[in-house]
Amino acid sequence: MAGLKPLQLFEAPGLSTVLRSDDFGAWDSLVAGTLGHHRSRLLPGSPPFKAHIRWGAVAEFEVLLLHGSGRVELQRQQGGHGVLWLPLQGLTQEWVNGVERVAEPGMALLFRPGDAMQGFTSDTITGLSILIPEACLQGAAPPSPLLDQGPVPRRLIAAGLQLAMAAAWRPEGSEHAAAALEEALQHWSHPPDSVRRRERLTGCRHRETVAEACRWMEAHLCRRFSLEELGLAMDLSVRTLQYGFREQLGRSPMAELKRRRLRRLRQLLQVADHDHHSVAELMQAAGLLACGATAADYGRCWGESPRRTRQRRTMGL
Repeated sequence: MAGLKPLQLFEAPGLSTVLRSDDFGAWDSLVAGTLGHHRSRLLPGSPPFKAHIRWGAVAEFEVLLLHGSGRVELQRQQGGHGVLWLPLQGLTQEWVNGVERVAEPGMALLFRPGDAMQGFTSDTITGLSILIPEACLQGAAPPSPLLDQGPVPRRLIAAGLQLAMAAAWRPEGSEHAAAALEEALQHWSHPPDSVRRRERLTGCRHRETVAEACRWMEAHLCRRFSLEELGLAMDLSVRTLQYGFREQLGRSPMAELKRRRLRRLRQLLQVADHDHHSVAELMQAAGLLACGATAADYGRCWGESPRRTRQRRTMGL
């Protein structure tokens, strides 16, 4: 959600602190009560462990706001409720029922009762876990637990973030956020016929437009260009581009461009052949400004500094 600032959530009056500790065992015990059967460990080379967890609820939905440092491996089986995981800062890498899923900020993972997961966190992670009653997850499982592209997944992500905001600040009418999340879950599991028809009529065209624009971005990442230039290359108006990206990805074209450049930087840092280049040089090769702001953006996205990404590769961590 535009404008959502994770640090502000930790000061919100509607949430209560349930853990603030550098004791990994205390965190492990608390997580056991929300994730089902699990075991976890700190990985070799992990930074010092710290965890801060706050709790709130709206109607039947519970919200856990988590922030922690320490690279953690978790193996677990989801218990008798679902969990909608919304990473706000940092990366979540999961194998859900044996299939790898990677969730970045702006995406989400929906775990259903019985799902088997093995995952890793980045060095630092901030995110929201929304506990979902099993009754809200009836019906056939969607093809993927990863929520990313398309109007139906974007609606579910937006509803989850709205519920978290309602739990955090308790505005008047906050119970409507619970109803909106329940409706979004139903649309995710069983899209109404009207949604299916609209997807057939317009969704395919929008997906293709965004995909083509993203391919053009990838081919031109290392140079500066404007949204107007992207529109000219696609033979589309700026307004049409903005609408398509918002509908499919939940962010503007230029925000997606920045995300792709940060991803390219991460890829460059993980290649041994580039070790003779400085981090600043690799930032420029990815189309980014070589400055502290870029390093901060990288940290928010991936949960570690650019130098840490390179260090983990060279040390085999």
